[in-house]
Amino acid sequence: MEEIGRNESIRVVIDEAGTVVAEGDIDLAGGPLLEAAILRRESSEPIVIDLEKVEFIDSSGLRSLLGASRRASDRGTNVVLRRPSTGVLRLLSITGTTDQFRLEDADQ
Repeated sequence: MEEIGRNESIRVVIDEAGTVVAEGDIDLAGGPLLEAAILRRESSEPIVIDLEKVEFIDSSGLRSLLGASRRASDRGTNVVLRRPSTGVLRLLSITGTTDQFRLEDADQ
């Protein structure tokens, strides 16, 4: 497991399978850590981001996810949001961006 970074609100790691795992709040302070992990994992394969332990996500976090989705689409692949928390699903629904991602193990 490779820790990408942490601060008072978030911890971001890349696990043994290459999944980006975020825990905590993806906000103005946490967005750049998520972005760094996503950029490190970008390739021709789907990027898997585990959001089960994300308690809060704001527009800066959404911007990181949407940017990753756009870049993945340009490469002919996609972004998989694994186990997105209720807060993540709510933001995607409110903003009408759910269809930009492949949701895996989501409680809908």
